[in-house]
Amino acid sequence: MKLLLVRHGETEENTKDLIQGQSVQGNLNEKGVKQAKKISDSLRDFKIDFIYSSDLKRALESSKIILKNHPESLFKLMKQVRERNFGDFEGKTEEEVDFENIKMRYQKGFEAPPRGEGLREFYKRVRGFFEFLKTKHSNDCVLIVSHKNFIRTLIGIVNGKKPEEVWDFGRISNEKFYEFEI
Repeated sequence: MKLLLVRHGETEENTKDLIQGQSVQGNLNEKGVKQAKKISDSLRDFKIDFIYSSDLKRALESSKIILKNHPESLFKLMKQVRERNFGDFEGKTEEEVDFENIKMRYQKGFEAPPRGEGLREFYKRVRGFFEFLKTKHSNDCVLIVSHKNFIRTLIGIVNGKKPEEVWDFGRISNEKFYEFEI
């Protein structure tokens, strides 16, 4: 399987440092639309069999732009490829929830944010989706349009990393795609 991973374009909420998670849908801004178009153009020469997208608005908007260059691809919205649920932190800025000081607790410490999804639970969801892909699409080219933490975690899983190691991959760009042969 050829696996292509794309993060949605930049949103208005990204520029305000809002934690979007699952409850804040996010609206692509002008830069985000340009980023999605750039990625779409760079994927033009790939024969993509299947496109799975998060059902959250920001990923769906990005997917629709990519689909313009791949109208023959089968397309499906999937809740399983949503961003991590950050519970009570969603809709707030990182400063409001003192995100830097609690990062170890909620990211590497595996504790779930209040009414949110813990890292181990999130990792299990991403791993389950990866196992589904390997079973269903072993000979296909598959594109996933998702979110920063989903992509970071999936890259970690592809590289055999444990849940506590997936944060070591750094920034996930809105302006490029990630390619793997599985």
